[in-house]
This record gives sequence, C-alpha cells and structure tokens, in this order.
Amino acid sequence: MTIDRGFSDLDESSAPEAARPILEATRAEFGIVPSVVARMVTAPALFEAFRAAAQAFERTSLSPVERELVILVIARDVGCEVCITMHSRLLRRIDQSALAEKLVEGVALGDTRLDALAAFTRELLVTRGDVGVEIWDAFLGAGYTRAQALEIMIGCGAYTMSTYANRLTGGTLAAARPH
Repeated sequence: MTIDRGFSDLDESSAPEAARPILEATRAEFGIVPSVVARMVTAPALFEAFRAAAQAFERTSLSPVERELVILVIARDVGCEVCITMHSRLLRRIDQSALAEKLVEGVALGDTRLDALAAFTRELLVTRGDVGVEIWDAFLGAGYTRAQALEIMIGCGAYTMSTYANRLTGGTLAAARPH
C-alpha cells in the first residue's frame, strides 16, 4: 500500500526551473515523462545525483546482466515495484527472462557466479558494507575482484536513491499527469 505523501507529477510549467531541462530531455528520449521522474524532479539535485551515479555504474567492469542483477536485488529487497517491473523488462529484452523471474522470487539462480553476486549484493546492503567471510570468499571465489566489490557500491548508492524516491513519492512508470 502506498501512502499519499502529497507529491504530484510536475511538468515544465510547474517544476522548479532546474528541473525543466530534465523533463524536456526525458520527454525527448522516451516520448513521455514517467510519473517517477515527474515526482523525483521536485528535488532536481536528487535526480541529477541519481543520474550521475547510474551513469557511473554503467561504466563499471560489471556486465549489463550483472548490473541488472544488482539493481533487481536492491529493488526486491527495498520493495520498489517500479524498479522491479522496469529492470525485469530490461533483463527480458536481453533474453534473461528466467533470471529476472528467479531474482524477483529471491531463489537460487543456478549459476555459481551470479548466485555469488546476488548474495554479495544482499549482504552488502544488510550489513551496510560489513560483508561476512563466507559471502566474501564465495564472491572472490566466483572470480569477482575487490574493485568490483567497490563498483557494486555505486549501483547500491544509485538505486537506493531511486527505489527510496519511488516509494516515498508514489510515482509510477505511467506517463505523468501534471497536477
């Protein structure tokens, strides 16, 4: 159940001045402005911080599938239906439907390397970075590096911002309806 906290979908006429270019760029890129964006730009600096962190995460050494796995683990654990839906769709587009389903269900993935990554991501979030020896050893044993452990933190930061903002504002993937 989403609590109405009074956020509304903003548009170019109602958004703060700094948010207007964000809305225009989003509309140009996607043809619409999703409600999640139209609400997040209530604080343009938050959207800019999320976008910068998400772009940094895309430049890491993790593969696109591995990045989507990290995001879906976060989205599932936070309970962000918007991100679960969006990132499940992205995995399906790259022929990873079964992986998306297993991640959403929170079950073993059947791939030692990806299972180690999912477990590491969960542990990183739950322990706030104090990953236990067993999970750490499994992560390194699966072929991941210490640098990649730090890169995962970029994804955790970016997608904690967006999942929390989506839940706080009650935004959806549907086109914004300006208030």
